[in-house]
Amino acid sequence: MNSQFRHLAITAAALGLGTSLVSCNSMVYPGTEMQLPDAACGYPGQSVAIPAEDGTILRGWFFNRGANTPLVAMYGGNAMNVGNLSHIAATDTTRSYILINYRGYGNSAGEPSEQAIVSDARYCIRYARAQMGNPSAPLYLVGFSLGTGVATQLATTEKPAGLVLICPFDSMTSVACNVVPFFPRILPLDSWNSARFAPGVTCPVTIMRARYDQVVPAASTDKLIQAFPTPPRVRQFEADHNTIFATAGLVQEMFLAMPVTEQCQFDF
Repeated sequence: MNSQFRHLAITAAALGLGTSLVSCNSMVYPGTEMQLPDAACGYPGQSVAIPAEDGTILRGWFFNRGANTPLVAMYGGNAMNVGNLSHIAATDTTRSYILINYRGYGNSAGEPSEQAIVSDARYCIRYARAQMGNPSAPLYLVGFSLGTGVATQLATTEKPAGLVLICPFDSMTSVACNVVPFFPRILPLDSWNSARFAPGVTCPVTIMRARYDQVVPAASTDKLIQAFPTPPRVRQFEADHNTIFATAGLVQEMFLAMPVTEQCQFDF
């Protein structure tokens, strides 16, 4: 994953910038050969296959702890099978979790695009709440790297109880320009412009950043922090982009940002 944005920018430069929309977005999302299959991660007992609204089969994991629990939706980074984060869900039985691979990631079918990924994520939240038997279960959104773009967009429409962003950036174009200074902002790429959506986020926001992040520049995260209407809670870890989940205290801080309160208890 440490080459996700570098892959985007350098490939664009090598192509001489004369590409179509389809080929441009192929630079944003690395090929499936870079991603682990579902069988190599996750928990088989919680695996699910969900037909998206257009019939595309999305695969991942759903840990259903019942109607009286909040729902946590987790979104992974580029070239990542989100099942690599399922150990968090497996060890936390106080919350329900849904982790679905983006189109073209893991064993999910289809081709990824910003619009499709966000639409699928919204649909899967409805699916999970229906399976839990509580269509209004409190929702927490957790995104890592590329997934922070997914979570931030959803936070403007899904009324979450909290938003947790791990190694976030203001926009993918901004990060690409940091790698290739003359990277053109006019290319028809999926921009994942979280700074544009941040002003519409009204829930509490927690940002977890890596001091030695070699993928997302500190200035990019700073711009995103400044874009939120209410200052986020910020925690910094002695880690780089790829080791932050192995850093002591990160999961505990994540849980603190997703309190299980009496409001999560429902009578039906």
